[in-house]
Amino acid sequence: MAKTTITAALPYANGPVHIGHLAGVYLPADTYARYMRLKGEETLFVCGSDEHGVPITLRAKKEGITPQDVVDRYHALIQESFEKLDINFDIYSRTSSETHKQTSQDFFLNLLKKGAFKEITSEQFFDPEAQQFLADRYITGDCPKCQNPGAYGDQCEKCGSTLSPNELVNPKSALSGATPILKDTKNWYLPLDEIQENFLNNYINAQKDWRSTVLGQCKSWLNDGLKERAMTRDLNWGIPVPVENAEGKVLYVWFEAPIGYISATKDARPNDWESWWTGDTNLVHFIGKDNIVFHCIIFPAMLHLRGDNYIVPKQVPANEFLNLEGQKISTSRNWAVWLNEYLEDLPNRQDELRFVLHSIAPETKDSEFTWKDYQTRINSELVGILETLQIGFWY
Repeated sequence: MAKTTITAALPYANGPVHIGHLAGVYLPADTYARYMRLKGEETLFVCGSDEHGVPITLRAKKEGITPQDVVDRYHALIQESFEKLDINFDIYSRTSSETHKQTSQDFFLNLLKKGAFKEITSEQFFDPEAQQFLADRYITGDCPKCQNPGAYGDQCEKCGSTLSPNELVNPKSALSGATPILKDTKNWYLPLDEIQENFLNNYINAQKDWRSTVLGQCKSWLNDGLKERAMTRDLNWGIPVPVENAEGKVLYVWFEAPIGYISATKDARPNDWESWWTGDTNLVHFIGKDNIVFHCIIFPAMLHLRGDNYIVPKQVPANEFLNLEGQKISTSRNWAVWLNEYLEDLPNRQDELRFVLHSIAPETKDSEFTWKDYQTRINSELVGILETLQIGFWY
């Protein structure tokens, strides 16, 4: 009988978890893991904190602390919140662990030795005042599509468009406010265009039972034609690129973060971890729709290139978004119901929250959370179900 490896998207250790994360990823994943265990299936359920990337360095700079201080604070908060909500991970790990560092670097070197990367020198934005290269999120400017003045170099959060830094109008460094200049730098790129031809087209087209929203987004990317994508970045916070003359370069967070599922498995099952990633095993990713390309295209490409009998995702049940009281949840505007605050303000009401979020899960379209609906669903639906079960028990 096949094993099942279940992963839940690694929450970013830059703030607490909110109800949108719960409804879209963690409760569906936990419920599926419980279901598989009740069936007697061999099941592993892993997750952990995603602790690298630019937003963490920006928060650290703003607060006058180190990036490690930031991730230590939020890793502990997120882990405690999940435990109190009774999310039953086999392990909740973190990407700043030594196991993860070694696993990610070994993965990179394995692909490097197989000739999977292209070394490309290109012009990248450089802050002349801070004297460092600027990752996508270190650059802000006007969105070329909706004119939002606060767009990032990789995405406009207002209109949702995927961008590159050179598309921004009036780009500025988020570090110093200076206008960045272009400067040559070398990085290691994954030739996704070649992998599309040799693997990804067939892989995606074979997934007949994936959700239409997932397949639609994947096929849109493929139809546009994939391009080479850098798997390293010029940063000082992250996992160092493990080759000579690569000082000041780290692994791209979306290269090493999915490997966090593998490193978590190593810590959870040190004696047989490989059996959960090779052979007769089903890999299921629970994610939000904003992470589809990374879990359905980039990570499968990495696993395919790795070879060694590594499995690729069998199912990726990505959910839509949960809105709050008629508005999109926004962490920057503090428009959210934070899990840690809910657990503190409403003690011993974990099951009520789980019930309501399950009942409005955004599986096929965006859904809505309101406190009035929360009250109604508990007082009418949940109480009614419990009364019916009680009556049935006595009869």
